[in-house]
Amino acid sequence: MKVSFSVSDLNELFAEVSQQTGSTIIAGKYEQVLKFPSLIADGWMRKIQLRPGLELMVHDLQFQDNFILEAEYNELNIAFGIGFCLTGSARGKLYGVEEEFYLNSGEGSLGFALQQKGNMEFQARQRITVVDLIMEPMMLNHFIDSEEMHIPIQLQQIINGNFNSFYTQNFEMTSVMKMAVQQIFNCPYQGLTRRLYLESKGIEIIAYYNELLLQQAGSSRQRINLKSDEINRIYYAKEVLLKNLKNPPSLINLAKLVGLNDYKLKVGFRHCFGNTVFGCLHDYRMEEAKKLLETKKINIKQVARSVGYASETSFSSAFRKKFGVSPSVYRACS
Repeated sequence: MKVSFSVSDLNELFAEVSQQTGSTIIAGKYEQVLKFPSLIADGWMRKIQLRPGLELMVHDLQFQDNFILEAEYNELNIAFGIGFCLTGSARGKLYGVEEEFYLNSGEGSLGFALQQKGNMEFQARQRITVVDLIMEPMMLNHFIDSEEMHIPIQLQQIINGNFNSFYTQNFEMTSVMKMAVQQIFNCPYQGLTRRLYLESKGIEIIAYYNELLLQQAGSSRQRINLKSDEINRIYYAKEVLLKNLKNPPSLINLAKLVGLNDYKLKVGFRHCFGNTVFGCLHDYRMEEAKKLLETKKINIKQVARSVGYASETSFSSAFRKKFGVSPSVYRACS
């Protein structure tokens, strides 16, 4: 089943999903619950307003059939947040953006999307429990304070309102993160006590994420020493990645597959190949596309699919950006 909606705030999301699925909305002053009909899913989505600019979304869902939420993000206030997955998994895609994004059990993900269209896919008969903390970017700046220069440049630009593209960063949840997220999910309180408790836990999670960012920044300033076994694993990771052009693993899954943490895999790729993990994938896709275009045996749409693009338009745009000409012009001149 596919549900489409244009989001300008979470109230509209609830209203549109309810209208298209026949779900029931239970509304309070600061909290709304969207209860799905049993024919579609067992479970609910819950939205809690913690304070201006900071909202909480809690999901506990098991869909009867594969379910796709298709959205267009229009407003900044819901385009930025940190999600934490306790159980299950989901896969997302923004149109025109090559890399997919994932939520997997035990992982967190920070994401930013402004004026983008995309979707999130949920598998049938798989329980997924997720806690999302949605905020205005400037709110994160209050917690980072003087450490802003030590965080990724894209995140600095988002906080300062100078970034208008797509950004995502996955990370493994720390033990304290997991505990705080579980406490949010199992909050025993009601009324004002509940809201204050959830707000304190939301702020607590932001603090843990801030600490993780600073730890990563500190690690990145240290010189990396790769053992021969680790270098072998990095080369094997590249081999695995390039053998799966159509459905590449996420960064964290690739790291787990080769027995490295995601940080070492990222800096290892830079060290060994002078490129990011998905930069290597992108370059390889483009070189394979050139070879296929030169043979002139298949059309451009088939070339796009062969190198992992579902959209011919996205492929043509990426090819032109890489080589300065469209695939059709390159084929004609080769």
